[in-house]
Order: sequence, then C-alpha cells, then structure tokens
Amino acid sequence: MTVITLENLKVEVAIISDSAKQKLIIDYNGIQDNTIRKQWTARTYHLSDNRILVEFYDRQAALISSLSDFEKLKEVRFIKTYIDFLKKNVSYKIELTHEKGKEIARLLNLKKLEHFKSELLDFKSIEVFDLPAGQILFINTTNNSKSAAIYENTKTLASECNDVQNQHYGGLETWSEKFINGDPLLDYDTDGYWVYPKDVKNVIQNHKLSLIDTKVYVEQFYGNLYKSEIEYYILINEVNQKNGGGSKMGILTARVYESFEDVRTAQTRYEKSKKEGVHSEHFYQKISDQYGKDFSKHVQELIDLLPEVLNLDKEQVTFDSLGMQIVDEAIHWIHNNYKIFDTWFPSILAYYGQCYILSKKTGVWTVRRDREDNVWIPYIKLQNDEEAFDMLDFYKDLSEWPLSIKWAGDWDGNRRQMRKRFKSQNSR
Repeated sequence: MTVITLENLKVEVAIISDSAKQKLIIDYNGIQDNTIRKQWTARTYHLSDNRILVEFYDRQAALISSLSDFEKLKEVRFIKTYIDFLKKNVSYKIELTHEKGKEIARLLNLKKLEHFKSELLDFKSIEVFDLPAGQILFINTTNNSKSAAIYENTKTLASECNDVQNQHYGGLETWSEKFINGDPLLDYDTDGYWVYPKDVKNVIQNHKLSLIDTKVYVEQFYGNLYKSEIEYYILINEVNQKNGGGSKMGILTARVYESFEDVRTAQTRYEKSKKEGVHSEHFYQKISDQYGKDFSKHVQELIDLLPEVLNLDKEQVTFDSLGMQIVDEAIHWIHNNYKIFDTWFPSILAYYGQCYILSKKTGVWTVRRDREDNVWIPYIKLQNDEEAFDMLDFYKDLSEWPLSIKWAGDWDGNRRQMRKRFKSQNSR
C-alpha cells in the first residue's frame, strides 16, 4: 500500500500476515517500543535492520522501511474497512479539522462530486472531492459537529459513511447488472448474484467462460461450473431442476470464486453443513453452561482475558473512556472473524459491565433465569431494581456489527427510557 501523506509524501507500507510478522520479529530481534506506539494499533516494534513493524489488533501488521518513513505517518490512522458485502482490508485515513478540509478544497480548486449527498439533509451535509493523488477528501457538517478527513479511496470512505456506501455501490440488483455485463466483482464478499435464465448466455459471453463441470453443489441446488479466460470461476444454478415450485428455476444464483480451491472449499463446507444440520441456541447458552448463576464470581477472571482475546497490552485495559475506545477499535479489527465471537464476547460483557458500575457508581452483578430456555443470564441491577441495559440487545448488537460498546450497552439510558415510555403508553 502506498500511503500519501498530507505533505504529499509517498510512503510504501507492506501489509503482512500474523505468521510473517512473527517470523520477522524472531529473525530481526524485534523489540516492542511503546514510546513510538502508533495510536489505535496493538503495538509497535523496532527491527534490528531499522525497519518498523506496526501490529494491528487482528494480528496482521504494517512493515515500514525506516524510522524516518514511520515518522512521516504521524497523522495517518490505519483502519480496517468494514462493508458487509465487500472483502475487508487495511487502509488509512488522515483526520483533519473542518477548516483544514475546506482550505484544501479551496486551495486546490477541487471539484465536488455532486452524486454524493447526505440522505438526512435536515441533520447533516456532506461534501466529497477527488484529490489529485487519487485520494478522497470528505467534509462533514453534522448540526454543530464538523469534521473532515482524507481517505485512501472511495471504498475506505464508504466504510465509514453509509450515504457514500449506498450511493456508490447500490444494492443487489445493481451488483447483478454489473456482474452480467462482465465485471467479476472480485472485491465483493457475497453469496452470489441474481441471474435470470435469459441472462446466462450473456454471462458466459461477457466473462468469456468455458464449462468445466456440472452438477456441482455448494447449496441445496446444483450448478454448472465455468472457468474464465483470466482464471476465475463462476458457478451458475442449472435451470432445469426442481426448485420447490416447479421443474425449472425462475431466478438463478451465480457465485464467483477466485480459484478452483475456493470452489472445493465451498463444496466441503456445504457437505459439512448437511451433516451437522441447523443448530440454534439462546444467546447466553454458552455463558450459562460455563458460569451458570456464578457469573459474577468470574467477572475479573474474564476481564483478565481481554489482552489475549483482543490482542491488547495489559496496560491498555482501563475502565475509562479511552480504555473503552481502545476496546471498540480492537473489536472493529477482529469482528469479521465470526468464528471467534464466542471467545471474546464474555470478556467484553464483563469489562463493559465493570466500566458501567465504576463510572456510574451504581449497579451490582446478578443473574436471572430464563425459564422458557432454561438459561442463566447475567445482568447489572440498579438501585431501583431495573436492568442497567438489555443483555439481549447487547449480545445482538455486538454479534451483528462492530458497534461502540457504549451504544450496545445503552450507556446514556436512552433505550431504557424509551421502553418505559412505551410500556406507560400501552398501559393506558
């Protein structure tokens, strides 16, 4: 990745895997240096050949060729893109004041990209500009709150601005149209695109496909597997098969794979899911099974696990606003790995609960038994016997999206007040 700084300096940054990072630390006697720790990252290392290694919370790292190049990145914030239908990657932004953003737009005589508009005009306004180096300048005015930033590209901005995301990418029908016209959409991370039977011929022609296999299952309906001239693969549902409503399928799903190994992985995953069947359980089933009515006795033990499950240093776990922001950032970096959610959620629950109790100076840990599902659910009871926040909302919000834990945990009590008003209105 080439990072272009505010001073228009170019810095080459290599994004490397966890295993490559560990090898470099061993081979080049990497020493952690907290005096130059890059903000919003896990830790920073000096290597013996003077290169700098910046480790992220997801255990990937950025390799920078020298300390002088590292110092050029002072204003740069590494971020992980998070758009649910796109692949996640490391990118960057440079945060600016609103005035600085306006100044850059004026001095460079930038042309505003008019197709990007705020969808809440009574609440905020946004301005988006192309920069000469290919980056994106974003200026945001939200009531009395104003900000600006430079983003690596439109995808990075879209990751943090829903208006830009909606207007730049559109929805499934837009994606399907692009796909039919020959775009493999290799940066997309979806379960396929809608294709009508009449479109199959165009897909084959526009992607320059040749048939290599038939009756391939990655779901309950089988498909035909094609290979493109540029080495990606497309699996399209066979039209002539029963779909539950007849003998032919009215809408087909086309899936794109970057390699043949990816196709085989999808087949294996489907066969495994058939054997395992559908499994559902209560949000708190695992916590209930492990801790039962004694959850409060394990709160500190769970908090002590945070450095391990979120890849933090122990001193970063503090029960204040900064500590919670660091935890939020770490969750954002690891959240797309859904398989590990159950390893970090209990510790996040314990940590947030303690932050709430210590900050608000009220509340105690207790548990209640859900009789219908026979599970023990921990919660924080306030002096008026109300729950500090809804535990089911907390689980659901964090499992679906890397939200702020304060938001998921109703820090300001807004959800609780809304529920009280709703109950009051319904009782009249």
